Amino acid sequence: MEPTAPAQYVLITQCLQNDFFLNLDCQLSLPDSAVSKLLLDSESGASLHTEGHRRVLSESELRRSPLARFLDATVGSRTRGHGDGVLHLINIRDWHVPGETYDLERRQYGAHCEADTWGAAYVDGLTDLLAPDEYAPADGEGGWGGKLHVHHVRSNTLFDFQHSAGGRPDLSEPAPLTTLLDGLLGDGRQETTHVAVVGVLTDIKVQLLLTGIRSRYDVRQLVVSDALTASRTLERHLTALDFCQRVLRTEVMIGLAELARFLGSRPDDDRLSRGGDEEFVGYSSYIQDKQGILSYEDARMRDYRIQTSERLRRTQHTVGFASKFLLGLGTCLLASALVLSLVGVFLPGRIGWQSPAVLGALGVGQIVTLFFTRPVRSVQDALAEETIYRMILESRSLKVALARFHITTATALRRHDDVNGQSDALARQLEILEKIDTADFERLKQLGVTPRAESSGTGRPRRRIRSQVS
Repeated sequence: MEPTAPAQYVLITQCLQNDFFLNLDCQLSLPDSAVSKLLLDSESGASLHTEGHRRVLSESELRRSPLARFLDATVGSRTRGHGDGVLHLINIRDWHVPGETYDLERRQYGAHCEADTWGAAYVDGLTDLLAPDEYAPADGEGGWGGKLHVHHVRSNTLFDFQHSAGGRPDLSEPAPLTTLLDGLLGDGRQETTHVAVVGVLTDIKVQLLLTGIRSRYDVRQLVVSDALTASRTLERHLTALDFCQRVLRTEVMIGLAELARFLGSRPDDDRLSRGGDEEFVGYSSYIQDKQGILSYEDARMRDYRIQTSERLRRTQHTVGFASKFLLGLGTCLLASALVLSLVGVFLPGRIGWQSPAVLGALGVGQIVTLFFTRPVRSVQDALAEETIYRMILESRSLKVALARFHITTATALRRHDDVNGQSDALARQLEILEKIDTADFERLKQLGVTPRAESSGTGRPRRRIRSQVS
């Protein structure tokens, strides 16, 4: 069927600001790997440089970066009169003024993107591509022959569809982004409108933005770029993209040239065909792989907890039974001794005191040996064994946690550039744990809880636990 309206393209950039890319003093500043992914050409061999507490990029390096090349192929081409349909460039910036809402964010994320500061401005060197309306006059059709419309949106909340005047978000007043997108996406043009989102942070601002778009508008063509989004860690980035793909039904697009064509451009830059070195498609099964590993280990730890809990319950039951039995037996012996003594006093001719005393002493000695010494020693052995068993399991759980940290990361599951360094770090940490275990067992020996090896009837050594009370 022929479309009922001309094609419309919407490119939304999220938080392409100095605080997130260049300001090292900002708590939300991206790590070098994420900044390099967007702002450095991987084949040029360039690296990030710092001056004081800021990252500095030369104009030539920045212009070869994936983000600059993509913006030039989409926004730049529209300013030169190329491209299909109308491209609406919507730049969303964090923009905070003092108030209750900003205080809540500042306490959690640190100071960032304060109004009218360098950190809140667009990334140095990309302003002409993100805000071309400030450098070139628009014509009577609304901008560059009607092919480009630029919109600047300031957001002072985590969720860009909420508005706040300094206090808590006001739900009765629509946010600037809501008013803008209602006009672009709420007019029944869902079949001919293409929406793409790039920017940071993938697991916070980008994910919330896509959630709002999907819940408010019937957009058939909704795309998020993998190569042009980033987060504080690779795991957070991948988890957010996985959520957007599975839950929000958002297409995760890898190639830059493909994304530019999706927005109605015809890129002639061959370098746009290459995405970033770390592509979402290469980690598509990362979430499932990690969940499988962790669920297996969690199941084993639950089994261990069930075993130790049952053993401890039986030990406590044995201790309680032995205590009650010995208390009752002691009471009966004392009562019997008292009765025999009274009989001996009032009837001296019938029962002599020597015979009950000798027989009682012998009986008490046998009973104590049979019912007291052995159960208490068994209980002590069981408690000592339980203590060491618990310590071994706790030590193992910590080792497994460290192994998870090193082995189940996204990089370890799919990339093998620094396997030796990762293995060495894990080996050193496990060595430290072994030393801790040795110190703990030495301390147990000082308390009288020591392991011993006994030979069974077949001559094979069997390890047991013996408690020695000093």
